[in-house]
Amino acid sequence: MTDETLVTTRERVSSPFRQESSGQFRNRRIRVPNEVNLKSCGLLDSRAAAVHRATLAVFDSKDVLTYPILQPVYSTLADRFGVDDDCLVLTAGSDPGLNLLTRAFPRVSRIVLHQPNFDGWAKFAAISGCVLDPVAPNPQTGLFDLRDLARRLSGGAPAFVVVTTPHSFTGQVHGADELAELAAAVAEHGSLLIVDTAYLAFTEGGEELVRGLAGLRHVVRVNTFSKCFGLSGARIAVTIAHPAIARHLFDLDPEGSVSTLALALLQRSLREQAVFTKIWADVRQLRERFATEVERAVPGWRARPSGGNFVTWDVPSPSAAASASRHLLDQGIVVRDLSGAPGLPAAVRIAVANQPVVRRVVAALGGWYRGAVA
Repeated sequence: MTDETLVTTRERVSSPFRQESSGQFRNRRIRVPNEVNLKSCGLLDSRAAAVHRATLAVFDSKDVLTYPILQPVYSTLADRFGVDDDCLVLTAGSDPGLNLLTRAFPRVSRIVLHQPNFDGWAKFAAISGCVLDPVAPNPQTGLFDLRDLARRLSGGAPAFVVVTTPHSFTGQVHGADELAELAAAVAEHGSLLIVDTAYLAFTEGGEELVRGLAGLRHVVRVNTFSKCFGLSGARIAVTIAHPAIARHLFDLDPEGSVSTLALALLQRSLREQAVFTKIWADVRQLRERFATEVERAVPGWRARPSGGNFVTWDVPSPSAAASASRHLLDQGIVVRDLSGAPGLPAAVRIAVANQPVVRRVVAALGGWYRGAVA
């Protein structure tokens, strides 16, 4: 069957199905032996893997033959987040949750957010017909100010207002007071605040920073379990919203793609809270050592304070960032070169995995630097 048979044969008739696509979001990942991916910021910890291995060992394959039962997970999550279970919407990862929000309110025409930000927002805007209204960080400090979002919001129609804390590119964490101030401005404007907390488990006391937002009519929290519980491959997340907002999301059948296996992995992870609490604390400690050791090994690199399971370094030039990233890739280490993004003229982001991987990265960067200055 040729492509031409898929569209109308009438001459000079324009078809809405004939248009070019960039293919930007197609997944082309491949598995490379011995390669470590520190670009996607997954939780690469053997203790998390052990928890999941125990779950898989007792998972009843007969459960795959039936549709999943979600209520037990909803009850556990309601206790965890301090809300009623009718405030919760499970989705197969945070991407579907964020996408649901933009689709559930088709009259909203713009998304106000800091840039750089999660790449998916461009996708969600295209799907929903929204326009991205980006706000850059302070050009002097490279830091984001939530008051800048409020000012941009006030200049136009009601919008989705997006905050990621910790920020997924820089690790910047927003405090409870500034979040509350923005939430009040969003409510007064008749808009909706979306708070993405993918990395919040790696911020000490992080839950306390967002607790005051729970249950507000004009605030939605989207929390993936990919990072905190090492469930990137399982695809499971929860959206926490006022019941009136949650009902709009359920109208679009968000639970249809949540699998029984993902639920089993999440339930076991929630029961093993002590294991993961220790992992998060260890990541925080290792993150600070990692930042210091890289600065010592590579003069001129400056680590930004981070609340995530990664560190972002400002480096002397884009060419240095590109060269270091290529060198690490040659060593089987994948990182993210952020150079050229707003507020990040030359920068590299590297996830915190474990002590052996950190030592490997520091050694590789030290070798690159010595070769570059030789």
